[in-house]
Amino acid sequence: MNMPKYDSIFNAEEYTEEPLNEAEGLASIVLIAALADNPKDLVAPDLFLDILPDFDLYAEYSDEDLLAMVDRLTAIVADVGLGALFNAADEAIPDDLVPDAYAAAILAKMDLQTGEIASSANVFLKELQVVLDIDDDEAAEVAAEVKKAFEES
Repeated sequence: MNMPKYDSIFNAEEYTEEPLNEAEGLASIVLIAALADNPKDLVAPDLFLDILPDFDLYAEYSDEDLLAMVDRLTAIVADVGLGALFNAADEAIPDDLVPDAYAAAILAKMDLQTGEIASSANVFLKELQVVLDIDDDEAAEVAAEVKKAFEES
């Protein structure tokens, strides 16, 4: 049987001790996307400061608030792993924010200098799309919106 590459994340049985709020859930998707291919990587805080403020959910958050949130989420990953963080994020993100979570993952996988997405990143994005129950048309629409927003910035 062909095991999906990110099975340890998307089909994990571990959970976090504390539930996440919506903002933490969405930020978790960025962190998971950034670490999915190499969980031992260090993620530059700038990644979150470049991505999260573009979402209305973070309008009231200062850079310090965002970085404190990322520190908490990184500690969860160190403690219980990416799969447990994904499970908590999946529970925290309401249906109306699922497209935003997917968009945030696209941004996390995108080269923020060129707007390109490596072909290897598409495997993660496809598995995430399936797990988040986003159909192909909606996924293509979200990806097109992200690309358009990137080009306008």
